[in-house]
Amino acid sequence: MTDRISLSRERRDGPAGRSVARASIPQPRPSEDHLLQVRRTRWNDDVLVVSADGEIDLATAGRLERELWHDLPATTVLDLTGVTFLGVAGLRVIESAAARARTERRAVGVVARTRPVLRLLHLFGVDAHIPVYQYLAHAIREVPKAAPVPHR
Repeated sequence: MTDRISLSRERRDGPAGRSVARASIPQPRPSEDHLLQVRRTRWNDDVLVVSADGEIDLATAGRLERELWHDLPATTVLDLTGVTFLGVAGLRVIESAAARARTERRAVGVVARTRPVLRLLHLFGVDAHIPVYQYLAHAIREVPKAAPVPHR
């Protein structure tokens, strides 16, 4: 077995000219666990911080969605400061979580500092209806104040 592929078609018999390239073996795509890590941190009884690190795309958005679906307190802060890529699938998860929070009369906020994340949030107008903060401390302090008052 050879590890070279001829790029020249000068001769059909024997080795080709000097132009050769190494054949590359396709590498498997890293698993969802390696592309995105998600942590839940209960800040206090009323505030949950969900932190994401890595890439949020079609392959990994489900992982974030699962963490934003169950056992949510009055306030959820989504920390995206460690996100290196945000695709439209991730954006849909964020918007869906915010819509659910509004329906359940809870507050939600996003922390983001990286250009790819901020740009997508702005381009799709998400920052117009979900508060976006540059620092986690600011979000933890401000988002609970924005929580809707429950009907009695």
